[in-house]
Formats: sequence, structure tokens, C-alpha cells
Amino acid sequence: MPQDALDQKFECPECHRVFFPKTTAGKRVQAPDYTKAYLGFGLVAVAIVVIFVLSSKSPEKPKEKPKPVAQAPTHTVGNHPRARQLVAWAQAIASDNQLVMQSHSNIGKLATQLGVANDGAAVAAALRTDESTRYLRDLVCESAELSSDADMDAASGTGMVFVTPKPGDDNYIKNTRGEIVVTFDTEGNQIKVSGFSVKMKPAWNPKVALPGRETFTPNADIARAKTVEITDEAGTRKVQMSEPAPVPHWEKATPEQRQLADQVVADIVKSADPDTGARLFNRAILKVQEFEDKQACVPRVLNAMYERFADVNANNLELSQLNQALKSWTGYAVNYDVKGSGDAAKDKTARENCIRQWFAFWWRYSGDLSKWIDSGDPLLDNGGDDKDK
Repeated sequence: MPQDALDQKFECPECHRVFFPKTTAGKRVQAPDYTKAYLGFGLVAVAIVVIFVLSSKSPEKPKEKPKPVAQAPTHTVGNHPRARQLVAWAQAIASDNQLVMQSHSNIGKLATQLGVANDGAAVAAALRTDESTRYLRDLVCESAELSSDADMDAASGTGMVFVTPKPGDDNYIKNTRGEIVVTFDTEGNQIKVSGFSVKMKPAWNPKVALPGRETFTPNADIARAKTVEITDEAGTRKVQMSEPAPVPHWEKATPEQRQLADQVVADIVKSADPDTGARLFNRAILKVQEFEDKQACVPRVLNAMYERFADVNANNLELSQLNQALKSWTGYAVNYDVKGSGDAAKDKTARENCIRQWFAFWWRYSGDLSKWIDSGDPLLDNGGDDKDK
């Protein structure tokens, strides 16, 4: 280096370091120290690795509570909506709720069973008065059940209605209950009761006189009633029957009442003629309003039935009108089927049995018809058997 260049800056052509010759003369160049650089790079690399590791781990999500699964309602034969509707039907009879009685009834089929017109109001009225529904009126219905699981969704089915004594009712044993078999059809979600029969009667309190066990004077012109089990569209049940026989005028009838009875019966028979129509029948029925007039007319209608009993199928229309007259005056019904089943022999037996039931009715109540009309004294099932004296 020339002397005048010692204070100048030079770059080494080998290592490219910059130096002043004046201050570096006689010194050895030290190798560069990269320790800090390596440490810095190392720290950066470690930091990158840590960040990568941390970012690769997905944060633990909080455990979600399982959403409640909507459970389908579990129905049994006892709590199914159809069973509850059977209870509503039975309670409507007790409370005279005509709306529910009609909406929960198969009007056509119950009209046939009860022997009334195919009309909702007529069926509701019969359910409130017919002897076959006495336990539904006298006791309380709080439960029912379907006969099987199949009855939960079938188009028609069967169930059982249970009745128990009302609180404070001493007429029945406290813990007894009655069972009434009910058949039904369906219309959408609505049941329609199509028939019913008593399967088990509630136990009557032995300390209380049984209805129908009081003393009565049987009609001397009619054979003693017998208990007979029959099966028809209304089901299988026990009824009272007496063989038809000639029936004279009511012994207490006045001449005017006898004349009225004969004229009314003649008009009822004529009303079976299609040319005469229902108007004559209605006029004849409306002539008999007073209780004693009914007492006078009933035996003459029975006598007209006896005169036609030899051939019930040939006299079907006239017998049907006579049956309807008796039912309208007394409120009693025998399930007379004027249309028939198409089987002449079967229809003959059924119609004869209906007439026999009317004669059993008069055998028992001819002495005082008010015992039936006022109290609905039972003739079906337990009435008029051999224990009655």
C-alpha cells in the first residue's frame, strides 16, 4: 500500500471485506462469527414449528347435549283416544248430552237396535230412556278399554265400557262394577257406536229391594213370561217372552175409551197401506195422549198383533205399524226389523220373538202401565223371571 493510501477504504478482492490499511496493517483477518445469526435462525425455526404444531391441532369442541328425540305417544287399549271416546259416549247418555250422543253414534244401526226411527234425535231420546242403557244412566262411567290392539286402528272394533256406583248410591254394592260390550265403526278419527249389550251387571245391594221384584199382578189372559236368550242384530241377550193370545179390552176402560181404542187400532192397520201413508198413522197416534187412553189402547193393539201372528211375514207391514204404536206410547222397544234380512225363516223367527216380547210386557204391566212409564222398570235381562210372584 502506498503511504498516502493508508487512510483510504479498500475492499479485499478475496473476502470482499472493507478495511482501512492504516488500522489493519499487521493484523490477521478473523473468520466471520455467524453464531448470533444461527441462533436467530434457530429461534425463528423453533417458533415456526411450534406455531405449525399448535395450528394443526383443532380446538376441542364442547360436547353438544343430545337433542331430545320426540317420542311417539304410547297408547294402550285403556288410554287410546277411541277408548276415551267410548267413555264420552257413555257419559253423554247419563248427562243427556244429545250432541255427543249423536256425533258418537252410528244412527242407522242404533236405530235398528233400539227400534226407533233412523233419526239422530230419536236415537238420542231412546238412549236416554231404553232399559238397555239403564246402567249407563244409573251408574258412573269413568273408564273403557278396547278389546285388543287391533281395535286401535281398524275400521271397526269392539270395546268395553265400565260403570261403577255413584258416590252415596246405596242401591249397589260399593266396589261392584258393570261391564257393557260396545261395538263401533269409525269415520276419520271419530268412533260411531253401532251396538251395545250388558256383559256383566253390577251387584245390587241385597239390603235394597231389587227393581222389578216388587209385587205385581200378572195378566190372566196371557201365559206366564219366560226368560229366553236370543241373538239378532242387537247382539245376544236375555229377554222375556209370552205366547200371544186374544186380549180383551182393558177392564177399566170406559165405553168412550173402548171406542177410541178400536178406531185407533183400525187406523194404525190401515196406515200400512202405501196409499194411506204415514199421515194416518200420526193422526191415530196423536189421538192417544192421556195415560188412561194409552192403558186402554195397548191391549187392543196386542190383540191385533195376535190376529196376525199366524203369518208374521205376510202381515209384516201391519205388525210393524202396530209395534211402532206400542213403542211410541210406552217407550219400550223390541227391535222389530220391518226390512228383514232376506232369509224368510230367520225373519219369521225374529218377528215372532218381538211379538212374544210385547205380550210378556203386557203380562207384567197390564195392571198398572205407569210402573213402566214412570220408572222404566226392567223387563229385559233380570225382569219377570220365575222368582217374581
